[in-house]
Amino acid sequence: MKLNKKQSVISPHSASILMVIALSGLLATIPIGQCADVQTVGLWHLDELEPNDYMVTTPDALGYNHGTVGGEPSLVEGKFDKALDFNQGSFVYVPIRFLVGFPPTPEPTYIPISPNLDIQKELKIEAWINVKEFTNATYNNIVVKVTRTGPEIEDVTRVFGLAVKPSPEQDGKGVLSGCVFTDSSGFNEILTIEPVVSLNQWMNVAFTRTSTGMHLYVNGEEQNVKAIEGVQNPVGSIINGTEVYIGHDSEVIIDEVKISDLAPEEVLSAQIDIGNNTLIAIVVAVVVFATAWVLRKFIQTWVIYSKSRN
Repeated sequence: MKLNKKQSVISPHSASILMVIALSGLLATIPIGQCADVQTVGLWHLDELEPNDYMVTTPDALGYNHGTVGGEPSLVEGKFDKALDFNQGSFVYVPIRFLVGFPPTPEPTYIPISPNLDIQKELKIEAWINVKEFTNATYNNIVVKVTRTGPEIEDVTRVFGLAVKPSPEQDGKGVLSGCVFTDSSGFNEILTIEPVVSLNQWMNVAFTRTSTGMHLYVNGEEQNVKAIEGVQNPVGSIINGTEVYIGHDSEVIIDEVKISDLAPEEVLSAQIDIGNNTLIAIVVAVVVFATAWVLRKFIQTWVIYSKSRN
């Protein structure tokens, strides 16, 4: 059966358009976070809970580090729009790498998931919090990154974190805690000297580790601190971790959590070797596939068109 002779074939111009569309589709799937502040590696507004198959997630605005919700925290009115209300048994879990190869294997194996949360040198953690009450946990965690060496709860080491602790001196007041674990200085923790955390009050809190040491801030103002373990200005690189938790062991409402790498240029080359090379490989593969598909379609259609004229 002959095809209608008026049926057009795919021109080289049309083939170019198809490839552009294919590449546009690929690039459209790249997270918008690639255009964000280069220092920001995680930004959780905590104003959404999204059912996702057998779990519930809360998105990272950058598109990389979506959190899995545990223990049923609830959405409430926040400092900005909605926020998550945590009780002591609820949390948000963000994987960095999965630990596999539990015993009897001699060494655990780590599968990378989101290594951009492995900040090496200078970092900042910030959030809006409204503490409902203090718990008896050692740390009322706002944000904590840990490294896991086994399946048990005790098989974790704090890597960096921002937390609240009840003040031993004043009921209903608390102090801020910040910590980092480095490959040279081990574990280091600072506390605010004064009890700066009040109950049932929105406040902006932040922790930084920079070349000048560890610092804590409340509503943008730096607080006087003391080192209760290690030193205030530890040396060395922050060790890698396996996961981040938000709101763990706390009775608190948390809004607008942000983690930043304040010295991204120091690890930028390693990140480019991973991310950009992968992206280039994907783009090249798509171009090759799209070109082959278009040429194949062009030849098939041209053959059919030629036969229809004979």
